[in-house]
Amino acid sequence: MVNFYNKHLFISKSKLAELASVSTRTFSRYLATRQPILTAMGISPKTKKLPPQAVRYICEDYCIDLPPELQDQEALKKSPLYQNFLRMLDDASQRLSKK
Repeated sequence: MVNFYNKHLFISKSKLAELASVSTRTFSRYLATRQPILTAMGISPKTKKLPPQAVRYICEDYCIDLPPELQDQEALKKSPLYQNFLRMLDDASQRLSKK
């Protein structure tokens, strides 16, 4: 799934761990391996809520799909990729209902 990051939304580390389906301890160990990159972004290890640019990096690096409520809804609606995905789902559901 393609994530459309909300440029104004800070997300907690614990929420990202939940979305990744791992414990907060496991997620903290993962973040420790990425600390030089996060430090370059101006994020300290004690930061509780991560800024949008860090959320984007972490989601792409750890392959986390953000749920729609945490994404930029306007960008999501305008995306041709998302529109094609919705069309494909609709076509598939119509084919299944005909059987």
